[in-house]
Amino acid sequence: MGRESGISYSNASGWKVFAGALTQPSYSDANGYSVERIIVFPGYNSSDNDNDIALMKLTNDIKFSYTTQPVCLPNVGMFWEAGTQCWISGWNTTSQGGNISTTLQYAEVQLVPSHVCNQSHVYNGSITPSMLCADARHGRIGSCQGDGGGPLVTETNGTWWLVGETSWGVGCAQPNKPGVYGNMTSFLGWIYLQMRTYS
Repeated sequence: MGRESGISYSNASGWKVFAGALTQPSYSDANGYSVERIIVFPGYNSSDNDNDIALMKLTNDIKFSYTTQPVCLPNVGMFWEAGTQCWISGWNTTSQGGNISTTLQYAEVQLVPSHVCNQSHVYNGSITPSMLCADARHGRIGSCQGDGGGPLVTETNGTWWLVGETSWGVGCAQPNKPGVYGNMTSFLGWIYLQMRTYS
Protein backbone atom coordinates (compact mmCIF):
# COMPACT_ATOMS: atom_id res chain seq x y z
CA MET A 1 0.00 0.00 0.00
CA GLY A 2 1.12 3.56 -0.55
CA ARG A 3 0.04 6.83 1.01
CA GLU A 4 0.39 10.28 -0.55
CA SER A 5 2.41 12.57 1.70
CA GLY A 6 0.36 14.94 3.85
CA ILE A 7 -2.91 13.01 3.49
CA SER A 8 -4.93 11.90 6.52
CA TYR A 9 -4.79 8.19 7.34
CA SER A 10 -8.61 8.02 7.16
CA ASN A 11 -8.90 9.80 3.79
CA ALA A 12 -9.53 7.09 1.17
CA SER A 13 -8.50 9.29 -1.75
CA GLY A 14 -5.00 9.61 -0.27
CA TRP A 15 -4.28 5.87 -0.54
CA LYS A 16 -3.32 3.42 -3.30
CA VAL A 17 -2.98 -0.35 -3.05
CA PHE A 18 -0.26 -2.18 -4.98
CA ALA A 19 -0.52 -5.92 -5.58
CA GLY A 20 2.34 -8.22 -6.55
CA ALA A 21 5.07 -5.59 -6.08
CA LEU A 22 8.41 -6.66 -4.60
CA THR A 23 10.02 -3.23 -4.93
CA GLN A 24 8.29 -0.33 -3.24
CA PRO A 25 6.41 1.68 -5.87
CA SER A 26 5.80 5.41 -5.74
CA TYR A 27 2.33 6.78 -5.09
CA SER A 28 2.21 8.11 -8.66
CA ASP A 29 2.71 4.61 -10.15
CA ALA A 30 -0.20 3.97 -12.53
CA ASN A 31 -0.40 0.29 -11.45
CA GLY A 32 -1.89 1.24 -8.08
CA TYR A 33 -5.51 0.53 -7.19
CA SER A 34 -7.52 3.49 -5.88
CA VAL A 35 -9.26 3.16 -2.52
CA GLU A 36 -12.99 3.96 -2.50
CA ARG A 37 -13.63 3.67 1.23
CA ILE A 38 -11.80 3.02 4.51
CA ILE A 39 -13.84 1.21 7.17
CA VAL A 40 -12.46 1.34 10.72
CA PHE A 41 -13.62 -1.18 13.31
CA PRO A 42 -16.06 0.70 15.62
CA GLY A 43 -14.47 -0.73 18.77
CA TYR A 44 -10.94 0.41 17.94
CA ASN A 45 -9.17 1.97 20.93
CA SER A 46 -6.04 3.90 19.96
CA SER A 47 -4.87 4.19 23.57
CA ASP A 48 -4.30 0.43 23.95
CA ASN A 49 -4.50 -0.74 20.29
CA ASP A 50 -7.44 -3.02 21.06
CA ASN A 51 -9.53 -4.03 18.01
CA ASP A 52 -6.86 -2.62 15.69
CA ILE A 53 -8.27 -3.35 12.24
CA ALA A 54 -9.57 -1.43 9.25
CA LEU A 55 -10.72 -2.50 5.80
CA MET A 56 -10.15 -0.83 2.45
CA LYS A 57 -12.71 -1.17 -0.35
CA LEU A 58 -10.99 -0.72 -3.68
CA THR A 59 -12.52 1.15 -6.61
CA ASN A 60 -11.66 -1.74 -8.97
CA ASP A 61 -11.11 -5.48 -8.49
CA ILE A 62 -7.52 -6.69 -8.20
CA LYS A 63 -6.46 -8.73 -11.22
CA PHE A 64 -5.00 -12.00 -9.92
CA SER A 65 -1.98 -13.53 -11.62
CA TYR A 66 1.01 -15.76 -10.87
CA THR A 67 2.50 -13.04 -8.64
CA THR A 68 -0.77 -11.78 -7.14
CA GLN A 69 -2.98 -14.25 -5.27
CA PRO A 70 -5.56 -13.88 -2.47
CA VAL A 71 -5.08 -15.25 1.04
CA CYS A 72 -7.96 -17.03 2.81
CA LEU A 73 -9.73 -15.60 5.82
CA PRO A 74 -9.83 -18.18 8.62
CA ASN A 75 -12.98 -20.21 9.13
CA VAL A 76 -15.17 -19.52 12.15
CA GLY A 77 -13.79 -21.45 15.11
CA MET A 78 -10.38 -21.98 13.53
CA PHE A 79 -7.73 -22.09 16.23
CA TRP A 80 -4.01 -21.49 15.80
CA GLU A 81 -1.83 -23.36 18.29
CA ALA A 82 1.17 -21.80 20.00
CA GLY A 83 4.29 -22.56 18.00
CA THR A 84 2.47 -22.45 14.65
CA GLN A 85 4.94 -21.40 11.95
CA CYS A 86 3.84 -18.14 10.34
CA TRP A 87 5.29 -15.54 8.02
CA ILE A 88 5.25 -11.75 8.18
CA SER A 89 6.06 -9.33 5.39
CA GLY A 90 6.25 -5.60 4.86
CA TRP A 91 8.23 -2.55 3.83
CA ASN A 92 9.69 -2.33 7.28
CA THR A 93 12.80 -0.79 8.66
CA THR A 94 15.31 -3.54 9.35
CA SER A 95 16.36 -1.97 12.65
CA GLN A 96 14.78 0.34 15.19
CA GLY A 97 15.01 3.90 13.89
CA GLY A 98 16.36 2.71 10.51
CA ASN A 99 15.24 3.63 7.01
CA ILE A 100 12.22 2.08 5.29
CA SER A 101 13.23 -0.76 2.96
CA THR A 102 12.71 -0.38 -0.79
CA THR A 103 12.45 -4.18 -1.15
CA LEU A 104 9.65 -6.24 0.39
CA GLN A 105 10.95 -7.99 3.53
CA TYR A 106 9.66 -11.26 4.99
CA ALA A 107 10.47 -13.39 8.00
CA GLU A 108 9.40 -16.58 9.75
CA VAL A 109 7.85 -16.24 13.21
CA GLN A 110 5.99 -18.53 15.60
CA LEU A 111 2.82 -17.87 17.56
CA VAL A 112 3.39 -17.22 21.27
CA PRO A 113 0.66 -18.12 23.81
CA SER A 114 -1.33 -15.11 25.08
CA HIS A 115 -0.68 -16.08 28.71
CA VAL A 116 3.07 -15.85 28.01
CA CYS A 117 2.66 -12.45 26.32
CA ASN A 118 0.63 -11.22 29.29
CA GLN A 119 3.35 -12.03 31.83
CA SER A 120 4.62 -9.05 33.82
CA HIS A 121 8.04 -9.03 32.12
CA VAL A 122 6.50 -9.21 28.63
CA TYR A 123 3.32 -7.11 28.04
CA ASN A 124 1.89 -7.21 31.57
CA GLY A 125 -1.75 -8.04 30.76
CA SER A 126 -2.07 -5.81 27.66
CA ILE A 127 -2.89 -8.68 25.26
CA THR A 128 -6.66 -8.91 24.70
CA PRO A 129 -8.64 -11.63 22.84
CA SER A 130 -8.46 -9.44 19.71
CA MET A 131 -4.65 -9.82 19.68
CA LEU A 132 -2.06 -12.51 18.92
CA CYS A 133 1.67 -12.54 19.68
CA ALA A 134 4.37 -13.95 17.41
CA ASP A 135 8.14 -13.98 17.64
CA ALA A 136 11.12 -15.52 15.89
CA ARG A 137 12.40 -18.68 17.56
CA HIS A 138 15.54 -16.89 18.73
CA GLY A 139 14.01 -13.42 18.99
CA ARG A 140 16.26 -11.71 16.44
CA ILE A 141 13.64 -11.14 13.72
CA GLY A 142 10.20 -9.58 13.90
CA SER A 143 7.95 -6.79 12.81
CA CYS A 144 9.31 -3.25 12.94
CA GLN A 145 8.36 0.32 12.03
CA GLY A 146 6.57 0.43 8.67
CA ASP A 147 5.03 -3.06 8.97
CA GLY A 148 1.71 -1.92 10.50
CA GLY A 149 -1.27 -3.55 8.78
CA GLY A 150 0.92 -6.14 7.10
CA PRO A 151 -0.10 -9.81 7.01
CA LEU A 152 0.68 -12.64 9.42
CA VAL A 153 0.04 -15.81 7.40
CA THR A 154 0.43 -19.56 7.73
CA GLU A 155 0.23 -22.43 5.23
CA THR A 156 -1.78 -25.58 5.87
CA ASN A 157 -2.06 -28.31 3.22
CA GLY A 158 -1.21 -25.91 0.40
CA THR A 159 -3.64 -23.18 1.51
CA TRP A 160 -2.44 -19.83 2.89
CA TRP A 161 -4.49 -18.41 5.77
CA LEU A 162 -4.54 -14.87 7.15
CA VAL A 163 -3.88 -15.40 10.86
CA GLY A 164 -3.45 -11.75 11.81
CA GLU A 165 -2.32 -8.28 10.79
CA THR A 166 0.60 -6.37 12.28
CA SER A 167 -0.56 -4.05 15.05
CA TRP A 168 2.09 -3.05 17.62
CA GLY A 169 5.06 -4.04 19.72
CA VAL A 170 7.98 -2.62 21.69
CA GLY A 171 11.03 -1.90 19.56
CA CYS A 172 12.02 -4.36 16.86
CA ALA A 173 12.51 -8.02 17.85
CA GLN A 174 13.67 -7.18 21.36
CA PRO A 175 13.95 -10.00 23.91
CA ASN A 176 10.62 -10.75 25.64
CA LYS A 177 8.82 -8.30 23.32
CA PRO A 178 7.07 -10.32 20.59
CA GLY A 179 5.22 -8.59 17.78
CA VAL A 180 1.50 -8.11 18.44
CA TYR A 181 -1.06 -8.77 15.70
CA GLY A 182 -4.79 -8.33 15.28
CA ASN A 183 -6.44 -11.75 15.68
CA MET A 184 -8.41 -12.27 12.46
CA THR A 185 -10.76 -14.86 13.97
CA SER A 186 -12.02 -12.13 16.33
CA PHE A 187 -13.15 -9.95 13.43
CA LEU A 188 -14.74 -12.43 11.01
CA GLY A 189 -18.37 -11.48 11.73
CA TRP A 190 -17.61 -7.79 11.30
CA ILE A 191 -15.59 -8.35 8.11
CA TYR A 192 -18.37 -10.38 6.47
CA LEU A 193 -20.95 -7.77 7.49
CA GLN A 194 -18.89 -5.03 5.81
CA MET A 195 -18.50 -7.16 2.69
CA ARG A 196 -22.29 -7.54 2.45
CA THR A 197 -22.91 -3.88 3.25
CA TYR A 198 -20.46 -2.42 0.70
CA SER A 199 -20.52 -5.08 -2.03
